[in-house]
Amino acid sequence: MDTNQLWKERFQQHIKMLSRYLKLMFNDHLAFAMIFFVAAFAFFYQQWLQTVPPTFPIEWIMAIIFGFLITYSPVRTFLREADEVFLLPIENEMKPYIQKGFIYSLVVQSYWIALFLFGLMPLYFTVEPNATLGQVVILFVCLIAFKIANMLAGWFAQKTRDLPYHYLDYGVRIVVNVLLVYFLVSQVWWLAAIALIVLVGVIVVHYSQVNQKNSFPWDVLIEKEEAKLQFFYRLANLSTDVPNLKLKPKKRHWLVRLVTKPLSFEQRQSFFYLYSITFVRSRDYFGNYFRLVLLSIFFIYWIPIFWGQLLFSLLLLFVSGFQFVSIYHHHKGIDWVQLYPIADSVRKKAVHKLILLLMMIQILILFPFFVWFVNLGNALIFAALAVVLTVIFESFYLKNRMNRMSD
Repeated sequence: MDTNQLWKERFQQHIKMLSRYLKLMFNDHLAFAMIFFVAAFAFFYQQWLQTVPPTFPIEWIMAIIFGFLITYSPVRTFLREADEVFLLPIENEMKPYIQKGFIYSLVVQSYWIALFLFGLMPLYFTVEPNATLGQVVILFVCLIAFKIANMLAGWFAQKTRDLPYHYLDYGVRIVVNVLLVYFLVSQVWWLAAIALIVLVGVIVVHYSQVNQKNSFPWDVLIEKEEAKLQFFYRLANLSTDVPNLKLKPKKRHWLVRLVTKPLSFEQRQSFFYLYSITFVRSRDYFGNYFRLVLLSIFFIYWIPIFWGQLLFSLLLLFVSGFQFVSIYHHHKGIDWVQLYPIADSVRKKAVHKLILLLMMIQILILFPFFVWFVNLGNALIFAALAVVLTVIFESFYLKNRMNRMSD
């Protein structure tokens, strides 16, 4: 079998899948919201730079961000479950295939490094006015080199099934990478050299003690590929229906009891009970809601202008409501849900009720932070506008969206 041709086919299928779902994801109001969000963030970022003190710890900020970015260095292989059987006879011929996966992963992950570096450049030049563009270019080249080193270390280490070894490897590399970037940005060259030697030592240990003594980790690579694919499917599922999505809920017993305790065991509450548990136990809905609330609190604290705080808070409130509309189809593939002797209008009403409740809870959470970081008068303005937005969203947008989804 020609492994180069196999990679080409897998890569083309991957790009085709990405293009299809990204087109659906950004073909809705989400694209407009993201453009508006980025433009507003850039404006307030520029305003904030004027207030940054010379003692701002930009070195540590960059070290932590890039330290984590270069530590997390997975290699995409696009392997599938059946490959563990059908590609096993040509395991020794997989080197060109893996090399292409390595190059693809490096290009994609280098893009994120460049994006974050580009975003941090204004802050870096503000705190370090004597810095030059050449220093930034050298930093970028060094970060790419560190990324390659971490990709090699991670690739060699994944051949072992020893979980404590993986935890130790990840912990050591995070510490070394953060210190390495910090010393590099601070231009403490001899300490940066020591950190680099330690990183190279980690690679040598992984290669000699793990890579040379263990076989090709088919099951590990396939499991990681499936996890990455499902992660993308979960993101896409927030905007469109994804038939290949595999759901793995969390238990969260105490939170389920807290949410369901006030609910009565009546037929009209069936779907609201179901969707409430779905929201709590889902890996995406509850986590995204929690992150959006935290992000709103951060912007209330960070943005110095009230209308900017108000703008971002209302935008994130809209995103909270928007992303939970897909919960209507969350149980689409489960036949017994379709057997409920309950009208579809009751099901739609349950989704309306849940989203309205979540948006109102978000308003109640953000209100005291407006009082704390701004004042009571502006907090009341936020609450009034947020309630109006919630009512309009629920009465018009959500209603029309639900009708389209049920057709």
